[in-house]
Amino acid sequence: MTEKQGKKMAGNVQDAGMTRRFIAYLIDWYVGALATALPISMVAMKLYGTVKNQQIMEFAAPMGMVAGAMGLLCAVLYYWVVPAVVWKGQTLGKRWLHIKIVGADGGEATPGMLARRQLLGIVVVEGSLVSASTIWHQMATMATGINLVTPLMYAGIAVSLVSAIMVLFGGHRAIHDYLGGSRVIFLGRPEDK
Repeated sequence: MTEKQGKKMAGNVQDAGMTRRFIAYLIDWYVGALATALPISMVAMKLYGTVKNQQIMEFAAPMGMVAGAMGLLCAVLYYWVVPAVVWKGQTLGKRWLHIKIVGADGGEATPGMLARRQLLGIVVVEGSLVSASTIWHQMATMATGINLVTPLMYAGIAVSLVSAIMVLFGGHRAIHDYLGGSRVIFLGRPEDK
């Protein structure tokens, strides 16, 4: 679907097309993974003199939990603070692709909406497609002694597939958009303005 074929909403606001959303997702997946991995790499370097081992479940206690908590903090900074404070409604990928998270009614996305969408929706519920999800799965496993990584990964994959189908066939909104009361719109290219 091209941007011009995107679903028109109230006024001249247009939902972001699938191509833009997907490319923005890939950029954010990569940058978010780097942000999440940075503190874990620093702990790995301190413990082992190399960044090759980033499996926090293999770190000596309590360093796995410490590294995981620092990684999750960096994920929160990227996935929530950046769109809530730095670039209103935009992560780096969304900014580059000229799309923005707004309320379902087209109004400005609030920090609460973004927390529900970005953290609860993307990291927790649809959790298989971002590295921050893997970190909290590992931390939950370490805390409980029960392997939660595998079942949560498969559940996250299933939920993510349903969410992708919803975007394709259900009005351009994923599960995380419904949880956050949001949608993603196309802002137009700067040269078009």
